[in-house]
Amino acid sequence: MSVRNNLLKAVDATVGALMCRFLSLSPRAVNHADKFPDLDRNGIGRILLIRPGGMGDMVVLWPVIRMLEKACPDAEIDIVCEKRNISVLKIAGFKGRAMVYDGNPFSFLGKLRGNKYDLAIDTEQFHHFSAVFAFLSGAPVRIGFKINPRRNPLYTHLVNYSLEGYEGGQFLELVKAVLGDLPEYELKGCMSGEGLEVPGVVSERIPSGDGYAVLQPGASTHYKQWSVDKYAGLVSGLLDKQELSVVYVGDGQDVRRCVDINARVSDDTRCLSLAGELDLVVVAALIKGSRVFVGSDSGLAHLAVALGVPTVILFGPSDHRKWGVENDQHAVVRKDMPCSPCFIFGYNKPCDSIACMRQIEPADVLAAVAIVLQA
Repeated sequence: MSVRNNLLKAVDATVGALMCRFLSLSPRAVNHADKFPDLDRNGIGRILLIRPGGMGDMVVLWPVIRMLEKACPDAEIDIVCEKRNISVLKIAGFKGRAMVYDGNPFSFLGKLRGNKYDLAIDTEQFHHFSAVFAFLSGAPVRIGFKINPRRNPLYTHLVNYSLEGYEGGQFLELVKAVLGDLPEYELKGCMSGEGLEVPGVVSERIPSGDGYAVLQPGASTHYKQWSVDKYAGLVSGLLDKQELSVVYVGDGQDVRRCVDINARVSDDTRCLSLAGELDLVVVAALIKGSRVFVGSDSGLAHLAVALGVPTVILFGPSDHRKWGVENDQHAVVRKDMPCSPCFIFGYNKPCDSIACMRQIEPADVLAAVAIVLQA
């Protein structure tokens, strides 16, 4: 996990918590012993959605955003997010306005205070600053998860959060609290990928054959990392058994891993590493054109599911029931461990063995690939 992310978490746990305590003294803070009336959705003119954090959360939230757009077609929707998620919204085709909070904080707070919101929905599961944003928006109705007592007074409506069940269903509860019954949540294929195209200078480099697999050998934390040797075994199987070419994707930190994997593959002429070379929109186009996506639990994995691409996802410390999608085209590979899952709200229980990832074998992953490719 990056130093930047650790720093942001530390600031949130200290400064964010203090701000929540201070703002809870305001007359606008809420005593939740009272029961609040339901909001008339016909009167909603402007909605603020707050989605801090990484790509995975934003992708999983997307079906809920679409439901909200359909339920309130006349409302303007603004989304508060990090700069890294602007590309996700572009891929999804979001028509509203995105406001980044990790750029110029004074400009952001000015925009937040300058708009008259009727409704603020904070989708952050635990941390503090998102509740501060919701409160400072001035929205008369503010919805958030009932999980962190320091921030609860900053919301007018609290929604119970469960540590069990798919995360998309949790996000859906935030919208149901206001809009009532909505269609069933579905991440698979929720992004059409319309307009996505792999540039010629990239597509001409992809080895020819019966299609290609996109492989993401990196991970956001070493607790989710699979070994280079096992990735090499997987790549060899994709080349020989599935007769697929392999395209590696990832950021600049994954370049070395891709080189090390290829050094262990006998026929590396059918492998291409694009790690660290492409922006997210081109990576999405590359995934959309692939036969299958394989990698550990990550934002790109969720994006592949949303684009309707067959996926095989390796789960170790994170909860596959909360973040995994399993059906005919999407497989989860994991090992039952008494200590897993141990990754929650971005924090991982310290572990030396990481047996949950170490015990996964290339044969397990290849078997799952064969199944999703037959669907």
